[in-house]
Amino acid sequence: MPRYSIAFVTAKPSLIHKLVEMDSRDSALRYFFQHHVGPNYTQDAEGYAYFLEDFNNSEEPLGSIVEV
Repeated sequence: MPRYSIAFVTAKPSLIHKLVEMDSRDSALRYFFQHHVGPNYTQDAEGYAYFLEDFNNSEEPLGSIVEV
């Protein structure tokens, strides 16, 4: 199963970095959102959409994911 290194900058100015082992990039990001970043966003589809928008922002992305 693939492993992903995921990092995300939170509003506190701190960095959350975790290794996640999931079957796909999308599954890994959703797991990361639910278990590590969720309190900063609502735990629903809208919160996840905002998380992805912040994570992948083209000007100043707050996150990074790399398969390791």
